[in-house]
Amino acid sequence: MGKLVFWIIILIAILVLGRRLSGHFFNNAQTQHGLPVLVAAKQTREFMSLTHQQPTELASPQINYYVTFRPLAGADEKEFQVSRLLYEQLLPEQTGVLIFQGSRFIAFEPDSDPPHPLPKTTQ
Repeated sequence: MGKLVFWIIILIAILVLGRRLSGHFFNNAQTQHGLPVLVAAKQTREFMSLTHQQPTELASPQINYYVTFRPLAGADEKEFQVSRLLYEQLLPEQTGVLIFQGSRFIAFEPDSDPPHPLPKTTQ
């Protein structure tokens, strides 16, 4: 029974590694595309990461930052994980050019005129 569990774990590790490598090679084989887009949504996702802290200390959550881009020419929305710095700089409804390669985010180049917030009306 112990050998079976060992080989199942090895098989799962090989499958996970193979999937990651195939995704990496797929992205590298693709050409980079520039697509005019609108920043449709921003969100964060938290998860607890493993740490080497004392057992009595709670680990601080890991935060990943995601941005959803909506193409201006009617294609499907694309969501990418981005750096915290880029996440903080992007504004909802901001337009620009999304540069990506396969499923890999490369860059976002904002248009020269950033969107202006609508003036508040008082009643």
